Amino acid sequence: MQKPAIGSKNFIFILVVLFILIAMNSQGRLEGPKNVALSWLAPIGSRFQSSSNVFGDFLSTIEKIDSFKSENERLMAENRDLNYKLVKNEELTLENEALRKQLRFKSGLCGESDCISFELGRITGRTLDSYGKFIMTDLGKGDGAEIGNAVTIGGGILIGKIVEVNEEYSKVMLLTSPESSVNCLTETTRANGLLRGKYSTGVKLEMIDQSEGLNKEDIVITSGLETGIPKGLILGKISVVEESPNTVFKSAEVELFSDFDHIEQVFLVKQNEG
Repeated sequence: MQKPAIGSKNFIFILVVLFILIAMNSQGRLEGPKNVALSWLAPIGSRFQSSSNVFGDFLSTIEKIDSFKSENERLMAENRDLNYKLVKNEELTLENEALRKQLRFKSGLCGESDCISFELGRITGRTLDSYGKFIMTDLGKGDGAEIGNAVTIGGGILIGKIVEVNEEYSKVMLLTSPESSVNCLTETTRANGLLRGKYSTGVKLEMIDQSEGLNKEDIVITSGLETGIPKGLILGKISVVEESPNTVFKSAEVELFSDFDHIEQVFLVKQNEG
């Protein structure tokens, strides 16, 4: 339904009122009513202004939150970077300490001669099968690794020997493997024997002649009687001496100086000719 059009009389009335208001305003007669109207409208305007300020504050808070978020992400990234650098520095410190131990050992073992050299490597894996414990290293033929080579940790402490090798890696049989045997001798009494693994539970010094002396706490070292394992590498110390007049050979329990479960870096031992 269409709305009725404004009548001519109403239109003329509106025009007359407008002319009167214009005339009164020009004569300053509307100042009072205008002030009253403004006083009524002021609280409304104030409310609109307040609402506008609140909205502006809200937007400002959102912007600050975004800024804080970006700053926090930047700081977190810097923190991760610093943590990475700290870890790398710690790893370098451990590596340098292992190298220092190995160099001190070499100096004491070889004196002025260059009888052996060491190649630093890292453990890349661990395996356990019916033949015992093994570790995988990143030392391969390119590093001079050969089957039978001794593998140590810092300080010249023997942990095993290489049983498999290719260009980029090698497999090391640990001393505790039941198939492992190393020719050795005691540091004080110079008794010769074999250090054999005991199914990953430890090692035992065997095949010691009854005429040889064995002392508890005596250090056991490699004898140098087998290819790839030079004389003087450290194995452990005698913890229990086992002897009986009814047996042909003496034996002893040996406490190893290496903790196989926490090894990270190893050294390939290479004997130099001449």
